[in-house]
Order: sequence, then C-alpha cells, then structure tokens
Amino acid sequence: MSKTACKNNDNLKLAEIEAYWTKKRKDGAKPKPLPKPPQEGGAFKDIPAPDKPIGTPANTSIHENYKDKELVVGLAGKVADPNTSPWKSNGKLFFRWKGNDYVGSAGAIFLEVLLTAGHNVFDEGEWSDMFYFDPAYPVNGGSFGWSRAAVFTAWQNTADYAYDYAMLQTSAKMNDIGSVGVIRDLAPKGRTWTAIGYPADTPYDGASMMETTGEYVTGANIITMDHNDMTKGSSGGNWITIVDGKRYVNGVQSTRGGAWSYANSPYIKEADYTNLLNCLKDQSCN
Repeated sequence: MSKTACKNNDNLKLAEIEAYWTKKRKDGAKPKPLPKPPQEGGAFKDIPAPDKPIGTPANTSIHENYKDKELVVGLAGKVADPNTSPWKSNGKLFFRWKGNDYVGSAGAIFLEVLLTAGHNVFDEGEWSDMFYFDPAYPVNGGSFGWSRAAVFTAWQNTADYAYDYAMLQTSAKMNDIGSVGVIRDLAPKGRTWTAIGYPADTPYDGASMMETTGEYVTGANIITMDHNDMTKGSSGGNWITIVDGKRYVNGVQSTRGGAWSYANSPYIKEADYTNLLNCLKDQSCN
C-alpha cells in the first residue's frame, strides 16, 4: 500500500478562486503535458506485433503512405451533449503550477470528490493550487473550487507512474452534475474503456469535450489502451468502463507511449484507492 500526502486550501474561498480565473486567464491557460512514459517496465514493452505483414505499394509517394496520422486526424470524437450523464460528471480542471496557469481534465467520482492525474496536482517537487473545476465545459456553466488535494508519496517522491492519480475535494457538493463511481481490482485483460478529456494539442484544440473508446493492450500496474491519441490537456481525463450494464471509472489519462495510438493509466487497486480517499476526507495520511 502506497503512502499518501495532502495539501489544504488554507481557507481560500470560491469567490476568490472565481475572481482569479477570469476568461482571459482560462483562455491563456496552458494544457498540462502528458509526461513521457518510463523507458523500462512491463507496461511499455512486449507491444504486440501486427496481425499480418505490412507492405508499401509500388509507385506511390511518401506523402501518400507516411502521413503523420496524429497530425492529420484525431481518433477521439466530440461528445455530442456534454451536459448529459455520464459526461457531465467530467470537465476541465484549471490550476496554477509553478506560478503559471494550466488546464487539464478531471471527473467527479463522489459528489464532492474529483479524480484526476497526479501530475496535475503535484509535479516536479511542487504542489499545484487554485484548482477550479468547470463540468461539461463549455455548456454547463457551473464551477467548483477546492478544499483539499491528495496524492501518493510514490508519485510525489519518485514519479512512479503506477501512482499517477490524485483526488480533489471540492468546495461544495456537485449535485447538479452527479458522479460516476470507481471500480477497483478489475482485471484489465479484454477490457474496453472510453476515455474522456479535453486534448488541446494538434489535432485537437481544447475547446470541446472529446471521447475515444479503445481496448486493453498490455500492462499490470500501468495499463495501456489503444485507439487513444488524446494530447496534452487530456491529462486526468477519466477512463470509463461498463461492468454488468453499469458505468464505472477505472482509470485516468496519465501518459502516452508505446505507439502513437496508445495511452496509459495507473491500475486502480482497492487498498491504494481507499488509502488515498481516507487521506483526502479526514487527513489520515501516512
């Protein structure tokens, strides 16, 4: 079980956070980059080979056969109506880190708890602050501040990507948007996920909620899905899966790597998840 750490808001009121996040600041916020994946580790090797040989036709131009797929077209599609369930439980997460304004993605897993990437909350030795959540951006119009943030010390101290997820307690209950529960200790093999987020780098523009559905590729402590090329700004976007006809959050957008269409999430274990949640709600961090 990984140890945890938390940061309090220090009584900064929602009105003060709202006053900080002017339209100009929001528009100018940089999309938080997805970190580069580790160079070694079971989740990023043994990438499956193609099902059959791949050949290049004769008499064709390099521009026809070797287009940069990531720059030409994105795999994710625009969510038709972000203000419906379960999409409306997700949104843009604005925050300040190292004195600069950034934006990522997050989703409500309780009526007063957001799940996001650890690197949105703590990165390179420094906590983020001024968290401001806009659900179903840009159509809902609601907003929530924060009271406490919690991360794993395994992420905080050693950037262990198996623990690159974090929780934020919001300043008020998010009754209007609802929440999607988290399922833990779920075998990933054969699983399908829908990743939701706000990618803001080419071929995306960060203006709309996007979603993409892919399948498990590899990994145990860090799991990899295919058909996911969402770029920076999607960091912390929730991965949703269906079990027994019900939707659950089962991961977050953490890193990209292994192939242009692969994205990675920490595997969510019950013991770690509960430890982080307890740290958030009553500061019982260890």
